[in-house]
Amino acid sequence: MKLHLACEVDMLLRFRATNHKSIRDTAELVFTKSSFEGVRPKEDDWNLVTSRVVGIFGPNASGKTTLLDAMDFAVKAISNSAKWSDRESFPHAPFLLDKDSKKETSAYEFDFTVEGTRHVYGFETGPKGVAAEWLHSYPEGRRRILFERGGPDPGDMTFSRSLKGENIRISRLMGGYNLYLSTASMANHSYLKSVNHFLTRHLTYAAFSEFFKRSRIMSVKKWIEEKEALEQAQSLLRFADLGIHRLSLEEIEVDEMTQLSMRRAMRAVLDEEDDEEKFFADFLKEQRKVISFWHQGASSEDPHSLELGDESSGTVAWLSLALPALREIKYGGVLLVDELDSSLHPRLASALIALFKSPEINTLGAQLVFTSHDTSLMGHLSGDGLDTEEMWFAEKTLDGATEIYPLTDFPVKKDHNVERRYLGGRYGAVPTLAWEELLASLQMENQA
Repeated sequence: MKLHLACEVDMLLRFRATNHKSIRDTAELVFTKSSFEGVRPKEDDWNLVTSRVVGIFGPNASGKTTLLDAMDFAVKAISNSAKWSDRESFPHAPFLLDKDSKKETSAYEFDFTVEGTRHVYGFETGPKGVAAEWLHSYPEGRRRILFERGGPDPGDMTFSRSLKGENIRISRLMGGYNLYLSTASMANHSYLKSVNHFLTRHLTYAAFSEFFKRSRIMSVKKWIEEKEALEQAQSLLRFADLGIHRLSLEEIEVDEMTQLSMRRAMRAVLDEEDDEEKFFADFLKEQRKVISFWHQGASSEDPHSLELGDESSGTVAWLSLALPALREIKYGGVLLVDELDSSLHPRLASALIALFKSPEINTLGAQLVFTSHDTSLMGHLSGDGLDTEEMWFAEKTLDGATEIYPLTDFPVKKDHNVERRYLGGRYGAVPTLAWEELLASLQMENQA
């Protein structure tokens, strides 16, 4: 039996970025289905016209990660820019392979729903600060401007009568490096705080690096202090057939020499205004907590425990992704995963996708955006696989700029083997290997 999602669930409809790292021209990722037209669906049921999963495929250095990085940068700017008044410049990462883009501003825009109402929020910034910012809504199917900003100063703001609150007063708290949405949220603007909340609390980025993996494990340690989260984590590990039947969170002592080394390392990275004692106390508390993985021994009476460092990278990768995924599903968020297939067996990566595609499990319409090189995820290893609407590609043009485009740009029939056709170059976004150049180079080296 399929459960019908509530119409008022919050979800991401579209994201676009311009002039961000390898993205020179506007790149757009769309969650609404290609058949959807207009500004709102029938009966305002966004579930019928949106995808729960989007997978982005392409060769190395094509810009897949850059798109997720752009989303993460925009989220961090919305979350933190109210505190950036003392900065000497606004963070800026333009396209660097032509002289004009280096001097131009970058732009980011989200299209999303809050309590069932469609909103479009975006901003344009450069090193000198905020050049533009806007928020529109579509409560009755027509665009309603809530606020627009044409420059860095409070005088550059215009507000609609539809946006209730102390808008002008709040704008005076804002500087050239502060986004108004960030400032208004910090000032407890009731309406804008809910908009800010979706963008900053409902979009989670799981980057591909050892640092971010460990950061997610730190979050897992906190979550499994709760019985429900601990049981979910244990179920996920048993589901993955990793030979682990139980988890426990142990507390150990940290000797004085180790604490001294920790304090010295912390002083090297903290700013003068940071509270060293609080940072150290929190860090030490974290280090005292150790996850133990209990494996079954030769008999049921002979279990063995291993610490995190003794487990395989696949076990750590699964735990650090699957539990955050369940939390996004529980609260209806958006999970961005770079290199989903890294350290995960294809069946586990496919199972993670199936969690988001299942209407019985994903009742709040949580969404998954992932990048991958694993073309088997285009198939049907687990669950229903990826649909035509859920596959996107990234590739670079001859001048080094990233292009993002969907599979729906191509004629696809039900009997087409999408994986095989993709590997055959039918949709682009595959590496072009310069065999002749490599062979010529090797022959020259052998002759020398």
